Amino acid sequence: MTKQADYKNLVQQRKDCSACSDKGYLNQFKLGCDTDQIGNYSTWANDLDADLMIVAQDFSNQEIYARDKGQIEPRTLAKDAKASDYSTATNFYLRELTKLIGRDIGLPTGNTGKGIFITNAVLCMKPGEMNAANPGSVIANCGTRFLKPLIDIVKPKAIVTLGVVPARAVLKAYQSDDPTIGELLKLPFGQLSLEGPISLGIDGPRLFAMYHPGRLGQVGRQRAEPNNGSGWELMQGDWLRLRAALA
Repeated sequence: MTKQADYKNLVQQRKDCSACSDKGYLNQFKLGCDTDQIGNYSTWANDLDADLMIVAQDFSNQEIYARDKGQIEPRTLAKDAKASDYSTATNFYLRELTKLIGRDIGLPTGNTGKGIFITNAVLCMKPGEMNAANPGSVIANCGTRFLKPLIDIVKPKAIVTLGVVPARAVLKAYQSDDPTIGELLKLPFGQLSLEGPISLGIDGPRLFAMYHPGRLGQVGRQRAEPNNGSGWELMQGDWLRLRAALA
C-alpha cells in the first residue's frame, strides 16, 4: 500500500474510535466539523513526506471545539499578523520557530507547511476546562492506536514535541522497541530537553523534546538556564540546533 492509502486507513480508524468515551472524550466525528486528516491540527501541515513531525499535546476541549467549529484559528489573519492578532499566541510563536528552520508553516488558516507534519498526542476532545490534564490511559490509547502508526507512515527524520506530555507520549510509543527509554521517562522534563536529541529505535527518528512555544513555556525555558538569556531567545537557539540536524 502507498503512504496515502495507509494514512487514509488510519484516519478512518480515528473516526471510528471510541476507546476513551468512558473518560468523557468525544471524537471529532461525533462532534461534527471533522476533517479528513488524523486530527484538526493536521489541517495546518500534513506533508506525508515530511522530514519533521511536530507533536503538540491536544487540540481543544469540547466547548471551544464547538464554538470555533473545529478551526485552528477562528480569526481572519493578515500575512504579517502579530501574536496579539491570534486567538492564541502559541500558534504565532510556533510559526516564528518554523521560520527559523527554513520551513515556514504559514498561517494556521491555510495549509502551506511543506516538510512538516503537525499532530497532537491526544486526538479526541476532552471534557472540562481547556487546561485540564489528560488521563494517562487516554494518552496511552492515542499513542498506541494513532501516534506511533502515524510516525511509521510519515517516517520523519526528526520529531519535535511541544512540552512534557507529548514528549512522554512519543517516548512511551517507542518503549516496547527500546527498553532503555524507561530510564529516560524518569528524567525531569528540563533534563530530558537539554539532553536531546534522543534516537528512537534503530534507524528511527530523533526526538527533540522542546518547551511549549507559548508564554508559559518560554518562562519554563528561561528557568532551565536562568543566566543564558530570555526564554524566547533560548527557545530560538534550540530550534536553530534542530535546523542543523535537519540539514
